[in-house]
Amino acid sequence: MPADAPQTVEQRILEAAVRLPEHGMVTGWAALRLAGAAFFDGLAPGARRPVPVLLAHTSRIRGAGVLVERTRHRLPVPVLRSGIPCAPSEVALLHELRRAGDRRAAGVMVDMALAAGVVDLHALREAASRRRQPGAATYALERACGECRSPKESEMLQVWEGDLGLPRPLMNREVLDLSGRVLAVVDLLDAVSGTYGEYNGALHRSRERQRRDEARADALRGVGLEGFVLVAGDSERVWRDRMVSARGRARWLPEGQRPWRVGAFVPAPPLPDEDSAALDAMMLEHYRSLE
Repeated sequence: MPADAPQTVEQRILEAAVRLPEHGMVTGWAALRLAGAAFFDGLAPGARRPVPVLLAHTSRIRGAGVLVERTRHRLPVPVLRSGIPCAPSEVALLHELRRAGDRRAAGVMVDMALAAGVVDLHALREAASRRRQPGAATYALERACGECRSPKESEMLQVWEGDLGLPRPLMNREVLDLSGRVLAVVDLLDAVSGTYGEYNGALHRSRERQRRDEARADALRGVGLEGFVLVAGDSERVWRDRMVSARGRARWLPEGQRPWRVGAFVPAPPLPDEDSAALDAMMLEHYRSLE
């Protein structure tokens, strides 16, 4: 690779992959990234994380910038992604969960892998059952939610369920009026009480977005739904207080008396596969350099 090649996350993965010994493979966040889960960016606060690789217990790899996982068990059959051998996504995620800082972070990891469609929850739990898992991984697998579309939605759900002990709500569901018109797609919906919740990140700060947010909030109030809004910088105490307060104000109407109904789950839109195309080009350049 040229010395001045940009140090993108894919570039770092490639530079580790070309040093893999026979039967070695990329795993952890790097394999999940190549599978299409953009959440796994290989970054830690103030630093870049090393690229995890899975090797047989007798294998070695030269150079810095890698985190070695070794096993005495049979290595899994790798999946080739842009010519790079990767651990199957379920195996890669279990490796990543071992390094989760806490239960909350582990829960977000699982939810984001599910949101990206790179793991199957049944297969993930089956793979986890073959080895003893740390407590954070066990927690994350037991409470996994395939309806969260962002890390903050996963955190919001975990506070609702884990901290407050409230029943699991619906996530990213349409709310319709009785004529069938879609009023909004809300991040969190407790249909029993008639409470909804939203996390408003930086994209909601523009005047036009705020105008649209107020219009949809007014429409939801018009059909009797009670809401709470969380924003960046709020403490988790504030999150809990707003959730409890909104649920306490809710109308708790029986299903037959509600002037609204629940619509379909709305998944996140697919992301353009620009990173994969860039990685394919880098791999081609690497192979040409070997000729």
